[in-house]
Formats: sequence, C-alpha cells, structure tokens
Amino acid sequence: LSNANADVESTWYVMAPLPFACGTVLMLVITGVALVLTDPVLALVGLFVFPAIFAVNFAYSRRMAPRMTRAQQLRAEVSEVAHESFDGALVVKTLGREDTESGRFRRRSYDLRDAMVSVGRVRGLFDPMMEAVPTIGTLAVLVVGTARLQTGATTVADLVSVAYLFTVLAMPIRAIGWVLADLPRVVVGWDRVQRVLTARGGQAYGDRRLAAGAAAELAVDTVGFAYASTAEAAALAEEGPQPRQEQDAEVEPARVPVLHDVSFDVAPGRTVALVGPTGSGKSSLVALLVRLVDPDTGAVLVDGADLRALPRGGVSEHAALVSQATFLFDDSVRGNVTLGADLPDADVWRALELAQADRFVRALPDGLDTRVGERGTTLSGGQRQRLALARALVRRPRLLVLDDATSSVDPAVEAAILRGLRSADLGSTVVVVAYRRATIALAD
Repeated sequence: LSNANADVESTWYVMAPLPFACGTVLMLVITGVALVLTDPVLALVGLFVFPAIFAVNFAYSRRMAPRMTRAQQLRAEVSEVAHESFDGALVVKTLGREDTESGRFRRRSYDLRDAMVSVGRVRGLFDPMMEAVPTIGTLAVLVVGTARLQTGATTVADLVSVAYLFTVLAMPIRAIGWVLADLPRVVVGWDRVQRVLTARGGQAYGDRRLAAGAAAELAVDTVGFAYASTAEAAALAEEGPQPRQEQDAEVEPARVPVLHDVSFDVAPGRTVALVGPTGSGKSSLVALLVRLVDPDTGAVLVDGADLRALPRGGVSEHAALVSQATFLFDDSVRGNVTLGADLPDADVWRALELAQADRFVRALPDGLDTRVGERGTTLSGGQRQRLALARALVRRPRLLVLDDATSSVDPAVEAAILRGLRSADLGSTVVVVAYRRATIALAD
C-alpha cells in the first residue's frame, strides 16, 4: 500500500514545478546575457546566487535524505498495521483485542508523526534560506552598484536595469529551488518503488520443455527444506532505530528445518494422499511440488525433469495447486475460473460440475457473469473452495495438488466431489493433503 500510494506519489511529486522550472531556463539565459551586456561587474556579483543555491541544496539533501527515508518506511509500517487490523477485524473484535491493536497503530503513528516533525524542522530551516538567496543577491547588487555609482563606474540607468533584471530572476530561481527542495523526497520514493519493480526473485530457470497430454510422473528425491527465521529481524524492529554501524552489520538468519530427506514416487495417473499432524511440513512439501519455493537439498522431478530446469511459467503449464486458503478476485464467476484464459463456457461448466459448483452458480442472478465481490465476499467458504477447485480443473493439469482443498465443504458435497474426481477422466496425477477419512479414501 505504501509503495503503491506514498512512494509513487513522492516519485512524481517533482513533476508539478518541473515544467515551470524548465520553462524559466530561457528566461535565465536571456536575463543573464542582458545583465552581462549592461554591467559585467554587477552581473558577476549577482550571479553568485546560483552556486549559493546549489550549496544550500547540497547541505539540505544530506540532512533531508535519511529523515525522508525513515518517514517513508514508517508510512509503510503504518499502512501495514492498518491493513492487518482491518483484514483481521473479526479476530480482533471477537477476542477483545481492540485496545491492543489501537495501541500498536498509535505507536507507529506517533513514530511517523515524530519523523515528519523532524522533516518539517529541516524544511523550516532550509526553505527560508532558498527563498532568501535571490533577495540577498539583489541587495548585494544594489550595495556594489551604489559604490560603483559614486565612483562613476556605472550610471543610474544601468544600476536600475540590473536591479530590475535580478527582480525578474527571482521567480525562476525560486522555481528551480522548489524542484531542488523536492529532490530528496523524489529520490527516496524512486528507490523504494524501483526495489519493487526490479525484483525478480531468487529462482533460476532453464529451457527444458515437457510433453503435454498424459498424466505426469512425479518424483521427490531426498528433498530437504528449511525456513529462514525472522526472529532476529523482529527483535531489531522492537528495539527501534539502530546506530549506523549496527544497521550495516549483516545478520545471518537462523534456519528452521522442516523437511528432511523426503523421497517418494507417484506413477502417472495415480492419486497419493499426504497425511500427517499439524506442522509436520505437508504444506511446505506442497509448495515444493509446484515450485513456489526451491528445496535446499534434493530435487522435485516431473517426467524426470528437475523443476528448476523448466522455463519461467513452465511448472504452471503442467501443474495446478488448490490451497486451503482460497482467494477470489472482485470479478465474475467466469473470470475467477478462467483467470483470463481463452476457455469456452462448456469447459467452465464441466469444471464447475466436477467441483460440485454448477448448481449454486446456476442459481446466482447472472450465472457465470455474476460478480462475487472482493475476495468472494458474497459466497460462503465452501462455495469459494469449489470455485478454486474448478479454476484448477478447467486447465486439465497433468499434476493436480490439493492442499486440504475441501476443508470448508460439507461432507456430503465433498463425497460427491471425490466421486466425480474418481470417475472423471482427468488425465492427472493427484497429490492430496487430507485429514478426513473420505478424502484419504480418494487415494490409490
């Protein structure tokens, strides 16, 4: 939210005065030539304004950049806390944690307030200096011009002309000053936006292509995986801003092992159930099967090819994941099932039938064209899961991975879904994470 709003706004903020500042360049050139032709000495005295402005801006940028960076970061944190609180409103209210969440938001807001006050103090110091420099230049010209007038080195007409020309210069110089004053904010916003736009992730890709059509052969070969612990980062965040040397120190994150030497094979077209207690690593293994993450050791192979050897998008061409946490877009039923793919409605209805979603979709006001609201808010949890299942089935994946994908569905409906998957000629190899006995019975 902060990147999309505050940082983007900061990036283009300088564009408001920039056209005006650029348009004044011609004024500066013409006025500068007129000054030199009128009185070169007075012109040199007055033109010290330009190096003075750049010197003031250099000092201003050095003081403002770190303060602006912290303010932008705190904007992100305030947005994050607010978004989490709104998203988890039901949990917060039912567990009586309103005061705790308000306190968390208050602390971050006060930090942002203090950071913006610090930014304001620097601006309050330097903005008057930027405004004063052109006026000081004009005064210097009048003082030197008066002395030269007394010695006869210049005339009253020339002195008045030079003073007037510097009055004309005042507004263009201020416009340039406005642009320079906004540069620290622009640079900080640009850097933060660029970190997002240039992020490509740490996954490498190959160029191996898999044959389409038949069910996939899956092999998991001595896979090991560990998560990086964020405990150190959280502790540092609680301690507040660190001295510069401490900030620059590299903190090696701890590794939390989850999977150890996991190996199994699934023949093409077979269905395997993955069963285990909560926290045993089932969802972590599922993430490896569709390459949301890469294993630390070992390999996941489809048709004998390491997933890391496939091109970008190569895994999603052959594999589909239906997770327990279902996400629907604020789009129509059709749009949520196809996700923009050019698929005929007949295929969409066939997928909805297999997912036992066709009946409630037909009952919706506009059928496939009914909008489901943000995150599918107009549907129940079971209906959302069935649409997510249809979303995967419509693509006829060669490898279908179900991570407790029917947990919110009524047992009778789940039984019908499982019977449909059993009897349908999907041409898919299926790996299903399950807790219910009926779901496990789907497996070979």
